[in-house]
Amino acid sequence: SNNTSTSTSASVAAEDKIDQAAADTAPPVPPAIPARTPAKAPLITTNKYQSFPTYYFDAGKYNSSTVSVYVPLENVGSHDKSKISCHFTSGSFDLIVNDWEEGGSGKCKSYRLLNDNLEKDIDITKSKMVIKPNKILLKLGKIKSDMGSYDSWQQLTAKKNKKSSAKKEKENPAAGIMDMMKDMYDEGDDNMKKMIGETMYKQRTGQLGGDMGMGGMGGMDDMMGGMGGMGL
Repeated sequence: SNNTSTSTSASVAAEDKIDQAAADTAPPVPPAIPARTPAKAPLITTNKYQSFPTYYFDAGKYNSSTVSVYVPLENVGSHDKSKISCHFTSGSFDLIVNDWEEGGSGKCKSYRLLNDNLEKDIDITKSKMVIKPNKILLKLGKIKSDMGSYDSWQQLTAKKNKKSSAKKEKENPAAGIMDMMKDMYDEGDDNMKKMIGETMYKQRTGQLGGDMGMGGMGGMDDMMGGMGGMGL
């Protein structure tokens, strides 16, 4: 009985040694490979501004407090807001959208809409930018005229460069008045055109005298030459 017990113990001990030897010589288990997610391609950016594909101007209703500029841009509402800005001055606005990705293509574009020759001055305290899901809306605050009503806009951009016109008027006040009268003639109705034409005709022929403050308007003769259709 004692011999059997001793034999069994020896056998177990031998098996333990074999298992330990096998463990010592077995190759190490490689570490688990972490799961990988597809890498997103880096965005290709550019600092060169492009013009927006299109935009629309809305003069609003009569005596409305603002005019509007609509700038469509797909999914701009989900774009990084820190990359969208608009700076307003009394005579301009400057809208910029940086690094806008076009349709998930991985290519970015930067857009800019600058207008520094607005038809009318604006109230910057009442002007603002509103970002919609697929467009940007600019609200330009109108300024009230001396009559108490808001300026009436016909278009977004002035027909003439207001900066150069102001400089020209400063250098030659008479030329500034001539430009103003020509604009009134071009944009006025038939009665306005007739009244301006008669006034200028009388000045040209000396019927107004020298007390009308219109001396030195050498360009009036040239302007009258273009009014032949009035029969004056």
